[in-house]
Amino acid sequence: MGRTIKQSFGSLEEEFSYIESILTKEREIERTLFLEKARETNTIKSAEFVDLRFVVGNTWRAEFQVNLSNQNKRWIKPGTPVLVQNQNESIYGNVYQWNETKLIIQVRGDYEWEGETYHISKWFTESTYDLYNEILTKIKSEKESDAYKKLKWILGYSEGDKPLPPKSSQTLSPLERIFTISDYGMVFGPPGTGKTTLLMQAVKEIKNRNLSVLTLCPTNFACDYIVELAIQNGVRVIRLGNSTKIKEEVLPYHLDHLIQTHPDQKQIQNWMTELKAIQKKINSWKRNFGKEEREERNQLRKEAKFLLQTIREAESNIRTKLLDSSELIVSTFAGFGGEFKKDRKFDYVFVDEATQSIDPGCYMAIFSGKKTFFFGDPKQLGVNYSHPEHENIQSFLEKSIETDTGERTIFLEKQFRMKEEILGFPNQIYYENKVFTEPNLNHHSIQEISEIFGSDVSVLWIDTAGSDSQEETDGEDLSFMNETEISLIETLMEKGLPKEKTIIISPYRGQVERLTQRANGRWFTQTIDSFQGRESEIVILSLVRSNSDGEIGFLMNPKRLNVALTRAKSHLILIGDSATLCGHKEFQNLYHYIESNGEIRSIYEFME
Repeated sequence: MGRTIKQSFGSLEEEFSYIESILTKEREIERTLFLEKARETNTIKSAEFVDLRFVVGNTWRAEFQVNLSNQNKRWIKPGTPVLVQNQNESIYGNVYQWNETKLIIQVRGDYEWEGETYHISKWFTESTYDLYNEILTKIKSEKESDAYKKLKWILGYSEGDKPLPPKSSQTLSPLERIFTISDYGMVFGPPGTGKTTLLMQAVKEIKNRNLSVLTLCPTNFACDYIVELAIQNGVRVIRLGNSTKIKEEVLPYHLDHLIQTHPDQKQIQNWMTELKAIQKKINSWKRNFGKEEREERNQLRKEAKFLLQTIREAESNIRTKLLDSSELIVSTFAGFGGEFKKDRKFDYVFVDEATQSIDPGCYMAIFSGKKTFFFGDPKQLGVNYSHPEHENIQSFLEKSIETDTGERTIFLEKQFRMKEEILGFPNQIYYENKVFTEPNLNHHSIQEISEIFGSDVSVLWIDTAGSDSQEETDGEDLSFMNETEISLIETLMEKGLPKEKTIIISPYRGQVERLTQRANGRWFTQTIDSFQGRESEIVILSLVRSNSDGEIGFLMNPKRLNVALTRAKSHLILIGDSATLCGHKEFQNLYHYIESNGEIRSIYEFME
């Protein structure tokens, strides 16, 4: 099966070069894939500029009048990166809000919004790649620093002078171990073992000690979840990052919102009213005007520039006060880039979902904290690279745990999520049976399961072998779909599986898109990769592949299978063609496991 590619390097510098080459290839393939996907269909050809509003810091919102086609509505959603262009300017931003006739784009930077008509195209974000390169450049210039030494120890390049942490006593809890390690550590948490709960317990202890802590995550979803946990635990939290990509419930804790609602904001509001009036006057002029008007407009621009500078200085002071007084700062890697460049340091830095965290982001975490801890599961999917050659590259967390002799790896052995029958196979195959289930774990029985399947079985494989099940491909991406499995899922949902307690996951985007269209709001569907880190009472796993050659493609990746099998709390229902899948040892073993610990049923039992 698709095992992780292990790279060995002679030095840390050599590893940096390799990471840089990966990032270069990723940037190129992302740009190529993007441009190939008919940019024409992802463009609003005529957007009339209406108004510009200053938000905070370097952030503006530009409003446009638009007439959206159905094609446009498919890609426009809050957070989507866009390129706004006319003859004079190319401006990168993100969709902030939209309706049938109005589109608001959030941008960072001061631009001359001249002219009335713009093209607005869906784009992809290159600024993240710029940040990763800046991180690498900054780190290379600090070879004498303690953080650089630490990075060498973590990745196994200077074992000789690496200090030993205190010997871990069997009596110490994972939380106590975090506070006995003085430099860095890895929290290896199999599914359901409460990695994020432990992280939050550590944050509360750090708060009690009046120390500073930053938590970095690779996704906005993970960041928002930590902010919500912090709020529940009475921790004063600040969220950094692109506000167009943040959950509405979390926005009141975003730094921009906190600046805008700060008591010192009253004077800033007066300056902003003045600035808006000047801005309106500047924008009201058409192209053809005389020398006097041009001079007056230039004078107004100078006034606007001075006002902006004054506002930004006042806001910068508020920003510093807020960040200094917070008990926890949470951000994506990209969102923390500005503070990293300013050299902001913390007593502790935690990286959540570290398995999916790109190496330069992990370097940034080490250089930003006196003590750095990485929380994740090396047996699950790593960074979601676009280049096919990069799918099985070792994650930073995997490398860290592999080079560690055990003193700095905290293994979480008790899981609180799933029934033992669901845990059984992944535990045996991926975790050497080291994980045990909390004895008092209480799962409510779901009546609909018994009614539909005639038993309260926890793990079930509905076998499509021998039916007319056949995979197919469609669309530009040539992603796989399976109509027989979609029809079966529809039947099960119609029989009464509870929508709010059920998620349908599949490895293939094509299957997920077709399921979503068919659902029309009747059920929820996601790819396995995007559902990593989440859970549901009932999980239906649509395996899709069904062909006479026994081809199963990237289902061969054991990490993807591990993620898929460990999302369900009470009931896991697999739908797949055993004739195709069981030609591969891991699926054969899984099939036999379910035969002994669950049920194998034929699709014919569920066909009308």
